Amino acid sequence: MYLAMRIQEQAAQASIILENEMFKEAVKNIELSLIEQWKHADNQEDRNHYWYKVQALTSILDDLQACMDSNLIENSLK
Repeated sequence: MYLAMRIQEQAAQASIILENEMFKEAVKNIELSLIEQWKHADNQEDRNHYWYKVQALTSILDDLQACMDSNLIENSLK
């Protein structure tokens, strides 16, 4: 029971984060900034650095979405 409540709380918190307009705007601005830095990087090492940062940001957002979705799936099975 504790684990189910913990998963539900994590999903609720993930949902709050993902649906927050300020968070969405901040993520969009960070992503656009990283892409611009990637486009204008002077060398391959810098381009790789910014590319990996964009990928890491996407991965974090995907993990938050998965946390939220896992609760939706779990609740639909009950």
